Amino acid sequence: MKKRLIEFLAYLKIGQDKFEKNVGLSRGFVNKVGDSIREKNLDKISSVYPELNISWLKTGNGSMLIGNENIVGVDKKSNSSTNECPYCEDLKKENAELKRLLESKNETIQAFKLIIEERSGPRKVIKRKTG
Repeated sequence: MKKRLIEFLAYLKIGQDKFEKNVGLSRGFVNKVGDSIREKNLDKISSVYPELNISWLKTGNGSMLIGNENIVGVDKKSNSSTNECPYCEDLKKENAELKRLLESKNETIQAFKLIIEERSGPRKVIKRKTG
């Protein structure tokens, strides 16, 4: 199920963090998905992304998108099949994963910047006595 969810995120061209925030799921939810997702979480996903075929997400059968049962890989912009290039799906998945990793690393960098700012705060000048 995780693989199909990541495939959907690649289709949307969004990272896991953004998806989790949009749906109201805990951070890291996508990485923790196993063979099943609780019904209440599926309902949340479905309410934010009604175009996602939940049956496909659960089983892998049918089309990823509702209303596109005859189209295997749908390009949202052109509504054409992505099966033309044998490597396109793999490249899209790799690209989505790289974007997710970059987004995660940028968040880590920002967190470290905040920690540095908090710790460096106003500095006291200590004058040494001479003499």
